[in-house]
Amino acid sequence: MELYFGGAYNGKLRLIKEKFNIDEKDIFFCGEGKIDFSKKVICGIHMFIYNEVINGRDAMAFFKKNIERFNDKIIISDDLSSGIVPLKKEDRKWREETGKVLQFLNSQIHPSTVRRTMTFSRKNLQKQRRIWRITMDYRR
Repeated sequence: MELYFGGAYNGKLRLIKEKFNIDEKDIFFCGEGKIDFSKKVICGIHMFIYNEVINGRDAMAFFKKNIERFNDKIIISDDLSSGIVPLKKEDRKWREETGKVLQFLNSQIHPSTVRRTMTFSRKNLQKQRRIWRITMDYRR
């Protein structure tokens, strides 16, 4: 299992596609209900967790019950821990539950396979814009 997380629209999926030569047919985009474990990449688990929270289900119990099914997967999630604390109670619960699930997944895998991605622009000396991508490895 490999876990990639970072800000929304920060290039996580593009990084995975380039690094592992992944096609669209190998990616499951989370939404409501179930996760398709037949796919190599599970993208957007934060949205799966959101639907679990909104429907009153325990997301952590789902991940603990199915942890073996995630062993050979690449998991992508947005990082919800930064920024302003949400006003709505359900959004705060979603943020908290996502953090707990990411911590749990991190505890279950080898530390070299957890990566936080950040993409940002920086002007170089010729006033052109270049994209820099940083991938930080987390070690326990």
